Amino acid sequence: MKITSKKLGPELYKAKGRVVRVLEDKYTAQVELDNGTVVKVDQAHVETVIPAVGREVLIVNGGYRGERATLEAVLEKKFALQVRIAKGKLAGRIVEVAYEDASKAF
Repeated sequence: MKITSKKLGPELYKAKGRVVRVLEDKYTAQVELDNGTVVKVDQAHVETVIPAVGREVLIVNGGYRGERATLEAVLEKKFALQVRIAKGKLAGRIVEVAYEDASKAF
């Protein structure tokens, strides 16, 4: 994730990090910044980062929110990602999610 809001302060603006977990209200997440600081941010203040095909993503919005998946393909014409759910009852299911609904996971 990359913080895109100046409202959070100059030290956080444009800071990069990773989603640690999606919180209960489903609109905020705990993000660990590259410097090790953990912050709670609203989805309106961040943008997602798309990893390379074959890497893990965390679905951060939509019906599969909170699921970890593997990026299978980038569907440029649809502005979407094709991902394979990694665990749980939906393991193995291939779904499409919008670019902004998934982010690189660690």
